[in-house]
Amino acid sequence: RKNGVLSDEVTRYANMFAVLFDYVDDEKKQMIKDHVILNDSILKITTPYMKFYELASLCAIGEQKKAVEFVKDYWGGMLKLGATSVWEAFDPQQSGDEHYAMYGRPFGKSLCHAWGANPVYLFGKYLLGVKPTAPGYQAYVVEPSLAGLEWMEGKVPTPHGNIGIRMDRKEIRIKPVKGQGTLIVNSSKPPKTGSDIKISRTGDGKYQIELTDPEKEYKIRYWPAE
Repeated sequence: RKNGVLSDEVTRYANMFAVLFDYVDDEKKQMIKDHVILNDSILKITTPYMKFYELASLCAIGEQKKAVEFVKDYWGGMLKLGATSVWEAFDPQQSGDEHYAMYGRPFGKSLCHAWGANPVYLFGKYLLGVKPTAPGYQAYVVEPSLAGLEWMEGKVPTPHGNIGIRMDRKEIRIKPVKGQGTLIVNSSKPPKTGSDIKISRTGDGKYQIELTDPEKEYKIRYWPAE
């Protein structure tokens, strides 16, 4: 608001936080995705720190694949320029020494900025799909999504140890930890598991598998729904 007049400029910030904090319904979330986050005419975000919230809002809407494409383009753009750590800011429209200028100084930019490592968190939460559903991971769900990748593998730390997941387009392998764990699989037909593994179908057409043995590596054959 300037001189009593409310600005009519649309920015990404208020919109993506409206998504993350559930201030808007599903219909408005889709509008924000199409008309703001994926709209190149809206002022773009150039810092890895704030890029985190933009990508998290995309993932919250179910656009993990698009978020992965952003990571490849944005963080990959730094790598193509020889970065060995994450920069404080990155604008692909810049060239040469412009990339290192900030705060009005020719070489004022930090080239090792901790905030920029946030894809590690995003991939753990939205691709490996590990989320606590009770304090201290007494209960948790694992709902992995390849998001266009051929395979992925990683570990997510919890108070009870690391939850290990490996997934390709045929099989999911998961090493759970102590606690009430549940694997949710998006498959076009019932997944194949061991005979002693409990599996049920949820109302949205997905399959739910109880991870009852923290000493066991579960192997699940599935059929991608895409």
